[in-house]
Amino acid sequence: MVALALGLCLFASCAHRGAGGAARTAALPAAAQAEARTPLALGGADCARTGPYDVLVVGAGLAGMAAARELLHLDRSVLILEATDRIGGRALVGRVSAGPAGEPPVPIDYGGAWLHGVPTNPLTSLVDAMGFERVRSELDVPFYVDDERAGEEDLARFDEAYEEYEEALSEAAARIVHEQAVAERACAGGEEVAAGRLAAGALCARMDRDLPDGGTAAELCARARLLQERALEPGPFCRAVEAAVRTTSDVAADYLPRAPELAGVVDLVAATAGPLETSAELAASSAVDAAGFAAGEDDLVDKGMGAFVRAYGEGLPVCLVSPVSRVEYRDDGVTVQAAGREYQGAAALVTVSVGVLRAGKIEFEPPLPDWKQEAIDGLHMGHMQKVIVPFARDVFGDEPSNAWVLYEGPVGGGGGREVMAFVIMPLGAPVAIGFYGGERARRLEGRCAGIEHTSGPRSASGCDDAAIDGAVRALSAMYGAEEVRGAIREDEIHVTRWSLEPYALGAYSVPAPGAWDLRRALRRPVAATEGGTPRLFFAGEATSRTMFNGSFPGAFETGLEAAREIHAELPPVVRVPSVTPRDPA
Repeated sequence: MVALALGLCLFASCAHRGAGGAARTAALPAAAQAEARTPLALGGADCARTGPYDVLVVGAGLAGMAAARELLHLDRSVLILEATDRIGGRALVGRVSAGPAGEPPVPIDYGGAWLHGVPTNPLTSLVDAMGFERVRSELDVPFYVDDERAGEEDLARFDEAYEEYEEALSEAAARIVHEQAVAERACAGGEEVAAGRLAAGALCARMDRDLPDGGTAAELCARARLLQERALEPGPFCRAVEAAVRTTSDVAADYLPRAPELAGVVDLVAATAGPLETSAELAASSAVDAAGFAAGEDDLVDKGMGAFVRAYGEGLPVCLVSPVSRVEYRDDGVTVQAAGREYQGAAALVTVSVGVLRAGKIEFEPPLPDWKQEAIDGLHMGHMQKVIVPFARDVFGDEPSNAWVLYEGPVGGGGGREVMAFVIMPLGAPVAIGFYGGERARRLEGRCAGIEHTSGPRSASGCDDAAIDGAVRALSAMYGAEEVRGAIREDEIHVTRWSLEPYALGAYSVPAPGAWDLRRALRRPVAATEGGTPRLFFAGEATSRTMFNGSFPGAFETGLEAAREIHAELPPVVRVPSVTPRDPA
């Protein structure tokens, strides 16, 4: 089985880089002043000092903190502006009381919990070096259907179906990527023909080589000759190329197995690969993005990934409770409005979630270019809810610790059959963490809209009861109703609500079908004028390589890359050599 993928950002010469400057609160519009709050400073930050800085980083999640740490290492002046009252972003640990009364609470991640793809994960060695312990998750655990544990035959059928899905997905992803490259090459050639820089015959020869279907190549060649004769514009030519060449579906759901003998486990495969991994239904997920994710060897961290991320960010200059409302980027620098102040910088790095960008919580001036807005619109936030159920004692029988267990049955109580997942005994604690994904997670969290907006203990309002009842119903079917209900520590149940968190608005990013390459576009920096020097940069899990999509290493890697790009664009650091006075003798 595959573990859950949870988890889930401009330039100018700065003559006074590092200088103190006069503390000031710039005059802002009345509405902005009304929203101003008192920032909380961490890591020696002077939140009253509005600049100038080399780089203003928007967001103190892992991407923003990785970028800031690298920029400081490169001797750049940095200030991180964070909307919430803590660092870490979607990395957050809760303390849950489990076991007999009086036992110390155990750390459970509300957000991302795993190091996925341990051998290739750039965070593995960092977690180890910082003194955290890793524990491998048990993925090869039989699933449950109603109150029956799957036997060897059912488990083999599930594994066969999952492998068939992954193979089909991988093959389709390779075709999709190839088709896009061919289409882009042909379209670019068409634009050259229209501009008179390439002969139609040369483009025809290129398409003959690239396209195995001679009929398609001949049809597009005829259109290329029309381009040369000025009887066709490049736009219609490129659209014809797209329609003729990009024929493989990028809808992940299209690659589920269809063999009758596997029909009984397809729903389990669809739920595991979709809502419980990508945080969205397969019908709304890109095949390329789903195929590229690197998992398989997945470790939990003893004190929680949230504790690791928080420790990584210690000492960095952060202004908490400083939500950024506007970023103005110009050819000579940037102005960032936050907490009633206008901060000045040579560059800005935006690392907020796609959910925040899509909601328009940050105004950009000038407005983002169309290609950047299309990237934001093509990426959306998936949803994942955890229900953390602690017990007074171990009620799980022979189930191994850190086990990833699937359940299929009447979770919702209305008679319909649903699939959910659990981590059983995380780090050996008598706890079950239930997972809802995709639209079901969004609906369940939505019951608390206007009542709760953060993750934590169950709501006294009862808005979490449907999610909790479903998890308890599934656990009772798997491990015995009397045993489970008799040992639950009801008052210690915790629930996550990431879709309601105003500065997350979801779990992690998911490209819509056909939008798999928009992560790259979201990553690209923006200049204020055509041909100008980029002043506005982006990083975060939504901008990562496919293999790290939606996960901590993607955030970390893109933060480092953005920091190095910014450093290369900024004027060189000028160090004044120290002078040792001569002995007057």
